[in-house]
Amino acid sequence: SEDKRFRQYNEIKIPSSNALIIFARDGSGSMDATKCDIINDMAWWLDTWIRRFYDRVDKLHVWHDSAAIEVDEEKFYKYRSGGGTTCSSALKFITQQFENRYPPEKWNIYVFYFTDGENWEEDNELFIKTLSEEFTHNVVNFTGITQVLSTSYEGSVKQLVDDAIQKSVLDKEYVRTVSIGTGKTGWNQSLTEEDRNEQIIQAIKTLLGNADAIVKDPD
Repeated sequence: SEDKRFRQYNEIKIPSSNALIIFARDGSGSMDATKCDIINDMAWWLDTWIRRFYDRVDKLHVWHDSAAIEVDEEKFYKYRSGGGTTCSSALKFITQQFENRYPPEKWNIYVFYFTDGENWEEDNELFIKTLSEEFTHNVVNFTGITQVLSTSYEGSVKQLVDDAIQKSVLDKEYVRTVSIGTGKTGWNQSLTEEDRNEQIIQAIKTLLGNADAIVKDPD
């Protein structure tokens, strides 16, 4: 049963009172202030929700263009570069933190990655490979990918991940994608503040749906 599966998994995830929230984002020049404001609002709500379930919650902010680094919260939302975009660099950097700093057997780990959907095409295969091999159920509780104001769904990071989920390369229970302000034809330039806020709320509900699957019952 579903319940039995999660209880078996809970035996691995101890102590269950510790959680780590990792916020990672593309920091290339196209990630402007409007996009970062949306990310800021989403991260605040995600952080608030997860903190309800744990005694101790740490946060880690990862920023990348062609390479990934750890940054403080202020730099996470404000810093941009004109460099290229290598999305897998963020995932590789995160996995390095699991080795000694945040061993998965001691932490409930939540990963939220934000992008406007653009990646170096040659990196796409490595991005999916890293996600499928390094962010498995016994390592992280959940990975959520949010695509913000993308110019196009076709060829975007979200489409890449959606395709991998459809092919069962990634498990839809533990990897989910959402988008803000983007349809199949691209960014809705007329997005109002009301639309924006409504989409943020809906995106959070979609990411955190079926909470039983991603929050392990300490009992």
